Amino acid sequence: MKLCAVYYSRSGSTEKIAANFADSIGAKLFKLEDEKPGKSISGFSALLGLGSPLKEPLPDVGGFEFLVLLTPIFAWHPSPQMNTFVNKADLKGKSVFLVGVGAGEANEKALKRFTAKAEKAGANVVGTKNFKGLQMKQDLKEVESVLLESGKQLAGIIERLVQ
Repeated sequence: MKLCAVYYSRSGSTEKIAANFADSIGAKLFKLEDEKPGKSISGFSALLGLGSPLKEPLPDVGGFEFLVLLTPIFAWHPSPQMNTFVNKADLKGKSVFLVGVGAGEANEKALKRFTAKAEKAGANVVGTKNFKGLQMKQDLKEVESVLLESGKQLAGIIERLVQ
């Protein structure tokens, strides 16, 4: 099965998880980038469910059957950058697994919102998972081993789903 992962990361937490996941399972990895680096929109736009301008072209996921979408959680919502991708990508009929990376152990509300947005775009959401990311006043190096383990754990979950 053709598998890819699409992610957005601001602090690096989501990127560490996504990269280790892709390496562990052999998935194609796509990074969403802000149109104007350093000018990313986050908290308030996330609360409103808005998008954020991204560098074009967006990843072409047309040739993939299974997608893993990874986003930081801003104010209990998926990132505006991921909102833009979900709104613009052709997810119709694709199996999609959603991952939130946030300050807490659980982000049920955020994952429900993310699921609703992906399903509205035509995706078949087959599961969700939240991982704890970088906390305020932490350095990425302090939590790197935990993030890498989260990537391996995600690979195990997805391997079971695509069998």
